[in-house]
Amino acid sequence: MDARAGGTGLFNVVSVAVLIVGVLVIGIAAALLARTLAAAQSIDKKAQTIATNAGKINVATDPVVELNRTNELASSILTSAKPLQDLLNTTDATARDIAGLAKSINATAQTINTTAGTIRDTAGTIRDTAGSIDKTAGTIDKTAGTIDKTAS
Repeated sequence: MDARAGGTGLFNVVSVAVLIVGVLVIGIAAALLARTLAAAQSIDKKAQTIATNAGKINVATDPVVELNRTNELASSILTSAKPLQDLLNTTDATARDIAGLAKSINATAQTINTTAGTIRDTAGTIRDTAGSIDKTAGTIDKTAGTIDKTAS
């Protein structure tokens, strides 16, 4: 056998070995790639579930955000209203004074009303008396006219 022929056989064995190792490496890489793809798909499904739940959580937390806004607004209103307490106290005191004065005015008005009623009744009596005096004066005038005619 030729020395070259022995080298060719060795080349073929090495080539087959390299080919087998290459196929094994490609197979391992394909298996690892398949596992990575499966893990990525699992992660994607979990991420979609998380995203869906996060949306629900976000909707559920909207009232908390609104409650915080409401509390801030209520605090602002309370701060704005604090100076009004002194004005309210002054207004209340003034209203009480006015109520007392109104009672006094009402009592005076009732007295005036009673006096006006008495004056009205007295005026009616005076009117009746004046009417009676006028009637008597008319009678006196007629009588005096009759006497005057008789005396002449």
